[in-house]
Amino acid sequence: MRVGLSIGGGISAMEQVDPRDLAADGFAAVFIACYEDEMRWHAETAAHFSRECQSAGLEVFAVPLGYGKVMAPDPSTESLYVSEHPQNCQLDSRGRRVPRACPNNPAFLEWFSSNMRTLAWLLECRGFLWDEPGFHFSRGAWACRCRWCQRLFFARFERQLPLELTPEVERFRRESLLMFLLAAAAAVKAVDRRLVSAVMPGSSATSREAGLGSDALEGLADASAVEALSVYVPWQSEGRDMEIALQNTWKQLADAVDAAGKGSMLWIGGSPHPRDRLLEAIEVAAAAGVPLLVIAGHQTLTASVAYERFRPRLSQTIRRIEGRSTRSASH
Repeated sequence: MRVGLSIGGGISAMEQVDPRDLAADGFAAVFIACYEDEMRWHAETAAHFSRECQSAGLEVFAVPLGYGKVMAPDPSTESLYVSEHPQNCQLDSRGRRVPRACPNNPAFLEWFSSNMRTLAWLLECRGFLWDEPGFHFSRGAWACRCRWCQRLFFARFERQLPLELTPEVERFRRESLLMFLLAAAAAVKAVDRRLVSAVMPGSSATSREAGLGSDALEGLADASAVEALSVYVPWQSEGRDMEIALQNTWKQLADAVDAAGKGSMLWIGGSPHPRDRLLEAIEVAAAAGVPLLVIAGHQTLTASVAYERFRPRLSQTIRRIEGRSTRSASH
């Protein structure tokens, strides 16, 4: 099993991280958060960091965030596109515009695809992770009911888009997001056809209502836009047993991707604090057969004041499970 690290925080985090240290600690991959507003002015800094990571032997995955807020697990993530183009934002079931671009809007889709091509060209990375793409859903109000969504729904079902979140509407939203992901994957592959397109579905209780949730992994794995599935295991915040949560989530993910012949990766939160049981979680994931375990993230782990004391034990654990995987492969 390989171990990766997600690096959030944008440009400021990239300026503080030395990729050679990460490689020395045993990390094999990094997932770089690329925020829309920062990439407008600091894209070259991100490109330089990506090259440094690759020179250190790390695989690099870009995680675009904020771009129209279609992929923005954190609602506080800003998007200049949303501010400048409110007419292209989603219209909810109460007739209000919400600060999230509509993935069915042609103008937004063209802008987004252009930005992803530019990002792929600059970073020269291994692939892209599309993090929790979704429609707006909050307190029973859902989106989108803009004119583009209404036209597409009518063309698909030959009836008007209802005000209720019916099974047909849920299906339409899910299919719309899969088409959006297909456009996103096509955009980056136009730069390099080898780029991997991975998807992280939502893991919260309302993820299904947002359009793509981890409760429907089989359907996601079957989609042509998806080459790898990534699932986050929030065992700490949900008060679940770590070992059972990891094993059960991995079994569901493995069953889905194996049937479809797709790649996979598992994400967990991690820090040096004993309550996160990070070293044990790494061992459990390795024993379960997880190919890539990604630790989220840099702020709570490698940037913490306790990391220097924790570092030797983490590195030893990663080296041990990597060595175990190498020996298994040789036999």
